[in-house]
Amino acid sequence: MTRVPTWGAAVRVCHWAVAACVIAALVRDDGGPLHRWIGYVAAGFVLLRWAAGLTSTPGARLGAMVPSWHATAVYLRSFRNGAPPRQSGHDPLGLWMVWLLWLLVIALGATGWMSRLDAFWGDETLQAVHARLAHVLLAAVLLHVVGVAAMSWVWRENLPLAMVTGRKRPLVGDR
Repeated sequence: MTRVPTWGAAVRVCHWAVAACVIAALVRDDGGPLHRWIGYVAAGFVLLRWAAGLTSTPGARLGAMVPSWHATAVYLRSFRNGAPPRQSGHDPLGLWMVWLLWLLVIALGATGWMSRLDAFWGDETLQAVHARLAHVLLAAVLLHVVGVAAMSWVWRENLPLAMVTGRKRPLVGDR
């Protein structure tokens, strides 16, 4: 079956690099130098992805990835009808998740960095915010994985493989 380009190399590398960093930071959850550097690298890859989104393929450009309340409502209604339409890139729910994950990684990097500054040294409130953000990120990652698995099943499309190869089945009418 033919496949059409969907995700460029920069998008895929940043996606998997952030995923690997998040897993590594959760495993190495001691606040030590390695944990901190993993967090900084994760935030750096999110920033790199944003930079790539300024010049990426049309579906991966940041301007094309702005979530819409209206599109989300229409998309959710399509679930009720049992036929959520396949998307060439992210579906409306996926767009919300992408931004949530990105912003959580940036917020974790920022709060982790701030906790090492003299002004915030030993600030238990900042440490608690960082820990809560980490828990929210973990929950969002799990929801992301469940959503990808569910939509892979609904659309009969291996979405994780598409994020590896950068190619998906064409939509009806695509060439």
